[in-house]
Amino acid sequence: MLFGPLTAISPNFTFFILMRFLTGLAGSGVYETGFTILAEIVSKERRANLGCIYNLSYPIGYLALPIISLIFPEWRHLQLAISLPAILLLLHCWVLPESPKWLITQNRQEEAWRIIKRIRPSVPDLARGAEQESAPAKTHQPIFSRIIEGSHKLLMLFSSIEQCKRIAVAYFCWFTVALIYYVLALNAPNFNINQHLFTFVSGIIEIPGYCLPLLLFIWLGRKCTSTILYFACGLALVVITTIPLSNKTIILAAAMAGRFADVAVFGVITVYTAELFPTTVRNTAVGSSLAISQLGSISAPYIVDNLNKFGWYVPSTICGIGGLISAVLVLLLPETRGRPLLDTVEQLRRQKEDRVSIRKCCTFT
Repeated sequence: MLFGPLTAISPNFTFFILMRFLTGLAGSGVYETGFTILAEIVSKERRANLGCIYNLSYPIGYLALPIISLIFPEWRHLQLAISLPAILLLLHCWVLPESPKWLITQNRQEEAWRIIKRIRPSVPDLARGAEQESAPAKTHQPIFSRIIEGSHKLLMLFSSIEQCKRIAVAYFCWFTVALIYYVLALNAPNFNINQHLFTFVSGIIEIPGYCLPLLLFIWLGRKCTSTILYFACGLALVVITTIPLSNKTIILAAAMAGRFADVAVFGVITVYTAELFPTTVRNTAVGSSLAISQLGSISAPYIVDNLNKFGWYVPSTICGIGGLISAVLVLLLPETRGRPLLDTVEQLRRQKEDRVSIRKCCTFT
C-alpha cells in the first residue's frame, strides 16, 4: 500500500529499485500468510478448492494489466493505477481471523475456540480446565525478539532429515514454476509475437489453468496431478525447439500450453506444500518456498537476455528441462490427499510410512 505509490514518484533509478524490492517483499508476505491462515481454517475436503480459487487473483490481474496500460501509457500513472487499490487490503485485516490450529500450538485455546465457535456455532464450549490452561494473548513483542523467533522457525524447518528432503523438493519445484512463468512472459519478443496480444492471451489461459486442478485433485490427488502438469509443461516447452520461428501460430500454441500447465501446477504446489509440513513450520515452509520462487523470477530476465544469443528457443528449452526434472522429484514425495494436517514437527518425525523415498515413485495413495 505504501511502497507501490512511492515507486511512482521515484526521483532516481536506485529509489525505484528499492521500492520495487520492498513492494515485492510485502506482497509475498501478504499472499503466503493469507493462504496459510485460510488453509488451516477450512476442512481437508475444501483445501484443494481454496488453493485454486485463491490463485484466480493472478489471471484477473494479468488480464487487467494490458487494459490498464493502454489507459495509462505513462509508467508513473500506470504504477499508481495498479498500486492504489492495495488500500482495500486494509479492510480484510479486520475480518480475517487468526489460525485456530496455530493458536492451539501456542497454548491459546480460548482464543482458538472463539474463532471456531464463530465459524461453526454448534461446536460445544471449551472445557473450563482447558480455558484455564490457555496462555495469555501476547500484547507486544520487541522487533529484535520477533527476528530471533523468525530465525528459530526457519531453523526448525531443517530440524529433521525428512523435513530437509521435503523442503529441498519444494524449493526446486517453486523455483522452476516461477522461472517458467516469467521466462514465458519475457520471451514473447524472441517468439516474434506482439507483446500486448501475448500478455492478454496468457491472462485468458490462466483462468482455466487455475481451475483445472479442482478436477484433477478429485481424481488423481496432489502427487499425480503435480507430476502430470510438470511433465506436460516441460514437454510443451521442449517441443518449441522443433518449431520453425516463422510459424508464429504453433509457437504461440506451444507456449500457451506450457503456460497453462505452469499456472495449473502453481495452484497445486501451493496446496501441496502447505499439506506437507506441520502447523508449527507451515507458514515458514510456504513463505520460504515463495521466497525461493522469487529467485526464479529474478533469474528469468537474465536467462532470456543472455541466452537468447545462442538461439531464440534456448530460454524455453532450459525451462522445459527444469519442468521435467520437477516432475521426477515430485514422484519422491508422499501423497497428502485426505490426510489431516500435522500440528508439530514431532508428529512428522513419528511418521514411518509417509516419507520422501524412491520407493514412493509408483505410490499415489
